[in-house]
Amino acid sequence: MDSELNSDQIEELPSKGFHSTNLEFTSYNSREHDRFFKSFQEYSSSIIDACASSPQRMDLKFTSSVAKHLQRNSHLFMIIYGNTAYCEDIPIGTLFFESSHRDMAHHRCSKLGIGILKEYQLYQVEAVDWALNWAFNSANLHRVEMTVPSWNTQMGKVCEATGFRIEGARRECYFKDGEWWDEVIMSVLKKEWKQREAARKK
Repeated sequence: MDSELNSDQIEELPSKGFHSTNLEFTSYNSREHDRFFKSFQEYSSSIIDACASSPQRMDLKFTSSVAKHLQRNSHLFMIIYGNTAYCEDIPIGTLFFESSHRDMAHHRCSKLGIGILKEYQLYQVEAVDWALNWAFNSANLHRVEMTVPSWNTQMGKVCEATGFRIEGARRECYFKDGEWWDEVIMSVLKKEWKQREAARKK
């Protein structure tokens, strides 16, 4: 007869579905991830490419508060780990789905935020595919959107490769490196994602 698992053993068990071919997705834990999250927010080129805020140095207290905010206000907030010989057991990025106010939850819409360290961006499409699968198959969302600054052409290509469609743009709303840039609004609906998945499996 199998003995019962204690709480420590349960925490060590892998979560079903929280992995893809080359990636593992782990819930944010401040004790384990605060320093990675700080360095990722401050130095990661993927964050610089995605962020429209004025560049500034950040201390651990500030980035920890950002992480706590994401924990409280997200359907899902994960640290992405590599699961290959190239990046085994290394945190390489973050992923979150913004949660709606309770008065808006019935619309089942969410915004996806994702960032991966530059040297591991070959896994961006895989990470977004996993995120959309979670959103539509597990969370039963109806619509997922992303807003992409027009200077971040790499993320724009990732969105297009994973089924997002351009809806429009907020023209010249961001100022960066001495130039004005658009914010491109992209989205994918559950029915579009299901059609794409069915076509991929044929």
